[in-house]
Amino acid sequence: MEIKTLHVISDLSPRSGGPTTVVRALSRYQARYRINVTVCTTLWDNTSDTRTTDKPETFDNGVTFKYFQAWSPLLFSFSMNKWFCENLRSYDIVHIHGLYRFPVTSAAWWARKVGVPYLIRPHGSLDPFFYKQSRYNVFLKRIYERFFDFPNLNHASAIHYTNKEEQQRAAFLKLNAKPVIIPNGIDWENYLRLPPTGSFRRYLGIDSQTPLVLFLGRMNFVKGLDLLVPAFCGVVQQHPDARLAVVGPDNENYCSMVRRWCVEQGILNHVFFVDHFGLEKVKEAYVDADVFVLPSYTESFGLTVVEAMACGTPVIISNQVNICQEVQEAGAGIVVRLDSREVADAICRLLADQWAAKAMGTCGRVAAKKSYTWPRVVKQLTQVYKALIEEKARANARR
Repeated sequence: MEIKTLHVISDLSPRSGGPTTVVRALSRYQARYRINVTVCTTLWDNTSDTRTTDKPETFDNGVTFKYFQAWSPLLFSFSMNKWFCENLRSYDIVHIHGLYRFPVTSAAWWARKVGVPYLIRPHGSLDPFFYKQSRYNVFLKRIYERFFDFPNLNHASAIHYTNKEEQQRAAFLKLNAKPVIIPNGIDWENYLRLPPTGSFRRYLGIDSQTPLVLFLGRMNFVKGLDLLVPAFCGVVQQHPDARLAVVGPDNENYCSMVRRWCVEQGILNHVFFVDHFGLEKVKEAYVDADVFVLPSYTESFGLTVVEAMACGTPVIISNQVNICQEVQEAGAGIVVRLDSREVADAICRLLADQWAAKAMGTCGRVAAKKSYTWPRVVKQLTQVYKALIEEKARANARR
């Protein structure tokens, strides 16, 4: 049974973070397993308020990408809506990524109208932390939910969560659609052979003996950098030669704020700021770090955590990162509360006990390979697709 699958995501800008990485990798692996895959998105690029490509359609790694012009802030697109009207009924299933934007809202509405099964992946948007906030206006967000997102969610064939914790955090909304839990994946082929140590340290200009703490991800308030900076100040008091590498793209000039905190704490000369890296450089950063730290206020999954684990790097994460239980059970790192002292203590513990850090890194690599590879994820997702398609066919037949 060939499944003709349509993925819909509002944009594929590199700086939009994990969802774009997931959609690209997932669709590529689905194509490998002979699933007919199309990705529908907009030309929006939030790095420059322009487009991501000059072509309305591209074909890459067996996946068809369709791009449509859109206008901010909701990314409204007449051409995309027309395309859904004319073409969506030809797909077996629609996999929608995200909420609160026109592309995903329109895709769900048309899927409901033409009777095509669809599942929505909220990517953490239903977490109470984000639910109570809005980049623009919370009142308008509630109105949008009332008339668009909640009806789409409640009539979805399923809501796709990446872990049990994400599902539980959304339980207060009492949505009608059934949940399915399937994690994100990583391309294990990229981690079979890890780069030799030393490259990232040479890039920073430090030697192999310098304690190195790594943060890698979007520079955004939700990532807990306001906790990490004072925590690292405490680390420097015990390990004066320690260094912190903050690697990732800046969101809304947040980097300037982080730099100011470093100045106020007197640790700016201990901190390196590095813009977004490619995959090989990212792996070099992971393998050279003594510990990876992500003290996020909320994280629906935590793809960088799994990447660090795949590179054999021990991790320190907050208990608001939704795979914290899996990390703890695997023995891959330390889970802390949203407290800078706890973060500092955990970092100092691993810097002082290299044997324990190495053991955690080894456990993390085993767990990443066992639970978070794309072939495993695609197999689980294909079973869900087939079940939802059959359920929808039975429901349509009864009408």
